Amino acid sequence: MIRLALVWAMVGLLVVAVGCDEESEIATVSAEMAAMDADFIVLGGEQFVSQDGTTEVHLVYDTAFQWNDSVSAALRRMALTVFLEDGSERARVTADRGWLDQSSDQMIARGNVLVVVPEDQRTIRTEELHYDPRIGQIWSDSAFVMEIPGQPPLRGVSFSSDLEFRNFQARGRRP
Repeated sequence: MIRLALVWAMVGLLVVAVGCDEESEIATVSAEMAAMDADFIVLGGEQFVSQDGTTEVHLVYDTAFQWNDSVSAALRRMALTVFLEDGSERARVTADRGWLDQSSDQMIARGNVLVVVPEDQRTIRTEELHYDPRIGQIWSDSAFVMEIPGQPPLRGVSFSSDLEFRNFQARGRRP
């Protein structure tokens, strides 16, 4: 998906470059990006995953790094929204960084991870969150704080849960 978007972006840039009569500045990337060994760098991306005309996932990122020999992409400043079958929001996830496996749709969000579940206004804050749609689970092996309005915060060293939070298991609970 990212590769197709990249190809269209390159075609668009080529058309613009050929159509310009005057010289323009050469676009450059930061030293940090240049140091990455990525084959492709996408700046400002957005993806929709849908099935049977219904949007299931909306992903927005500031930067994506992709390699020719990999189906994974490293993301920077990401926001992911997951939808229910009726089109309502299931959850929103924001993070400083992420890792997306495009063949399995598995994702790891890292750095200032915030999960918001609109249904019950639940929030979960952690430094790392794993998502695997094949088994229908999310989990974190990092300390977390979960807050639900009207209840005391739940803190622990790690957790795992199904996607509906019916089977939420916290380990190392702390006050």
